[in-house]
Amino acid sequence: MKVIDVHAHVFPDSIAQKAVNNLKTYYSYTMHGKGTFSDLKNSADEAGVEKLVIHSTATKAHQVEDVNNFTSSLICDRIIGFGSIHPDYPDCEKEVDRIISLGLKGIKLHPDFQKFNIDDKKMFPIYDYICGKLPILFHVGDINSDCSNPKRLAKVIKMFPHLTVIAAHLGGYSRWDEAEEYLIGKDIYIDTSSTFASLSDERIVSIIKKHDINRVLFGTDYPLERHKSTIEHTQRLDLSDDAKEKIFYTNAYNLLVK
Repeated sequence: MKVIDVHAHVFPDSIAQKAVNNLKTYYSYTMHGKGTFSDLKNSADEAGVEKLVIHSTATKAHQVEDVNNFTSSLICDRIIGFGSIHPDYPDCEKEVDRIISLGLKGIKLHPDFQKFNIDDKKMFPIYDYICGKLPILFHVGDINSDCSNPKRLAKVIKMFPHLTVIAAHLGGYSRWDEAEEYLIGKDIYIDTSSTFASLSDERIVSIIKKHDINRVLFGTDYPLERHKSTIEHTQRLDLSDDAKEKIFYTNAYNLLVK
């Protein structure tokens, strides 16, 4: 079965270890990857992954251009890149245009790390400008912050119905009750990343079945998880082969490749 991982992170070699350690500390989560591009490729190769969608987040406004340059430098037939913007960057519209010109296929936002509320009014002009241009993958749900609460994203998708949204972690890491109440079943994409360590297989299947199967995407959240184990776990879920094919490949292909 072909696989596209829509949610993988990669860092420059010089800071990868520090970034992985910071993630481990923040989430109190055992990390299974090194965070470097070479280790990411090794993880994907071990599992036969066809394409990777990579993300790096600018946690400060001055990092935006460097982050986007780094991500775009890794693009190839196998690698799809998502860019980064920051609410305090002085000209987000110009940078969105540059993201497109760099060949990046979407934007990743992590409200908790970037320190803004998803439904902050200062983000509305940015969302409006991105509508119809690129999908946004939002980190949603957090154990330490309310910035990415699923309820906040629900306000945004109601205000911007033409915004293509991917809500990571089945709609809300550590906040799956709120994800089911506010996001699941809505006209958005969700990904499966960072769910297996926290949810039972039965709960994962239940959430997926409540959503449009054509809008569920496979993600590992590498370096939190490696590809082989995550793919094997997904294959064990009580879902039809057709549903798994859509999750692993078809839905992401139609959204980002076709």
